[in-house]
Amino acid sequence: MTAIPALVRLALTDPVQGGRAILALNPPLPVRWMLLAAAILVSVIGVYLLPALLGQAEDLPSPFLFTAAQIALNVVVVALITHVGRLFGGRGQFHDALWLVGWMQAITALLLALQIVVLVALPVLNMPVFIASVAISLWLLVGFICALHGFKSRIMVLTAGVMVFLMASYVISLVLLALGYEPAGLSNV
Repeated sequence: MTAIPALVRLALTDPVQGGRAILALNPPLPVRWMLLAAAILVSVIGVYLLPALLGQAEDLPSPFLFTAAQIALNVVVVALITHVGRLFGGRGQFHDALWLVGWMQAITALLLALQIVVLVALPVLNMPVFIASVAISLWLLVGFICALHGFKSRIMVLTAGVMVFLMASYVISLVLLALGYEPAGLSNV
């Protein structure tokens, strides 16, 4: 347990080296799934905490539906990281991508906790902290992908990641529309 803060610091300062150190832990597959599930649950609680305290929880979707969607999206991200990386010559495996995404989500949950504290204590700093959190998440994701697949260029990984994100978003949107899900406001366009 004492190594966890050191691994988080290493991941934040050098995500490639941090990713390699995290992968070296090599836990069993159930632990990898549990980390991802726990990180997602903590994040969902964080997202619902402040609106619930302010009496605005009815404006949010069902927490169970939101949690299921987060789990599904994270599994899609793990699969995309694995398979797209392999298409570009990477050597990463699904179970390792799962482990790294779980760590990234756990660190993101810590950033969400910081955002909640800032929102309550210093609301004027909420947007800068939010932007910093997104930047840190991208920094981690790109570094972890480099560590997973052995890629050298973070710029190429970021560029490919943006392209994959745009294509995946488009495909997922088409699938959801075909299934009859229409986002709020779309019918007014």
